[in-house]
Amino acid sequence: MQILKNRAFSIIEILIVIVIVVVFVVIAYPQVTNYLTDREVKKEVDSFVEYFEEKKSEVQNEKYGLLVVGQTTPEQARSNNWYMTKEEYAIQMKVPAPGRTNRNNPGSYGNKSILNYYKMCPGSPEGSPDANWIKDSNGAYQWSNKVYTWPNKKYCVSKDAIMFPGELEFNVTSEEKASFIICSRTNTTNSSGGNRCNYNNKNEHRYAIQVARNLDLKIFKYNKKNDKWIQKK
Repeated sequence: MQILKNRAFSIIEILIVIVIVVVFVVIAYPQVTNYLTDREVKKEVDSFVEYFEEKKSEVQNEKYGLLVVGQTTPEQARSNNWYMTKEEYAIQMKVPAPGRTNRNNPGSYGNKSILNYYKMCPGSPEGSPDANWIKDSNGAYQWSNKVYTWPNKKYCVSKDAIMFPGELEFNVTSEEKASFIICSRTNTTNSSGGNRCNYNNKNEHRYAIQVARNLDLKIFKYNKKNDKWIQKK
């Protein structure tokens, strides 16, 4: 009789354990998964911020005269950063500027180079006829296969932020705009449709980065429950 009681008690214990496991799978596991997914995206964001700050420091310390920072994902052909030497940058900033820097049309640009007149880098430095740009053999910033980004843009990094870095694309709050979005690949795509990684969808695990006029970076995270973007400290 005692053996039967012990065996019955053991079966009850097993059933309790099974119930606990089921409860964990149903309730706790999705929360853990969401946490891990969000942490992956946040890690990617932090990596880009570190990279961008490093490039800002290099320009500020005059390793480059100017630097155009690109970014790419695994599906895309490897893109490149483009830089201008200190010597070329000095030529570009001369007033009056050499004819080659303003297409021999100084009157249209206040006797400045086109670069100095508009205070912004060209969208395609490799095709610029007005300045000498050099391709960085190390390539542009490479995102991992865990995220998508939108839109894919380049940013102009200059000493003391003299040059305009790039447009802010969309509002994240009533007072703040962001430059681009980073999304998890677990719940977004890079093709058309409601789940495309962009500003319009309402998916979780989305972060936005603002590249401000002074080259400072701000990070925002989308809060699905409240349907709002929240600035991260």
